[in-house]
Amino acid sequence: MEQKSIMDMEAMRKIIKLAFIRIGVRCDLIGFKYLCYAVELVIQYPELVHNLCKGLYVEIGQRFNAESSGSVERSIRHAIDNTYINKSFSELNKMFKSQLYTIDDKPTAGELIRLVAEYYLLELYKEA
Repeated sequence: MEQKSIMDMEAMRKIIKLAFIRIGVRCDLIGFKYLCYAVELVIQYPELVHNLCKGLYVEIGQRFNAESSGSVERSIRHAIDNTYINKSFSELNKMFKSQLYTIDDKPTAGELIRLVAEYYLLELYKEA
């Protein structure tokens, strides 16, 4: 992937954060910042989405000085569980104009990271 300018990177980070806020992920959770960085990495290095525990979570842990990749995974899972309990993931359906999840469905960490990365890459935020 070509090098992005600092302004492009900041714009991308803002779009990612706003997507997670729109979905209902609480921004005061540690998992929120981990999810945002995970999407940023997957946009730049798509192959990381296929290696969460030994690749993506390790990178996130190093960036944020987390105890372990396991603690990164737990924080991300907590953010997803909290969103599911408090809001469900119906907003994802609106963002993609498709029935991805019912009120009883919850995405995995990998699914959510991939979906928000695709939301950015497909520029669906421009249609919101």
